[in-house]
Amino acid sequence: MKKLSELCGGSRGTVVEITGDNHFQSRITSIGLTVGSQIEVIQNSKKQPLLLYNRDTMVAINKKESEKIMVEVVKQ
Repeated sequence: MKKLSELCGGSRGTVVEITGDNHFQSRITSIGLTVGSQIEVIQNSKKQPLLLYNRDTMVAINKKESEKIMVEVVKQ
C-alpha cells in the first residue's frame, strides 16, 4: 500500500483508504474518488498537481491532498 503522491505516471491501483477531516473526505468522494475505485496516474510531476484518471474522468489533486489517499498498486 502506498500514498497516491508516491505513484509514478502510468501506475494503476485501487483506493483503499482516504484519511483526513470530514470536509476533505466529503470533497474527495464527491468527485468520484472513493474506496474501491480504480485509478490510473497520468502525471505526477514535482510542483504540479497530480493528474489521475478515475471513472472516465481526469482529476487533478494537489500534492498535500494526495498524501492522504492510500492506494494498493496493481502490478503491470
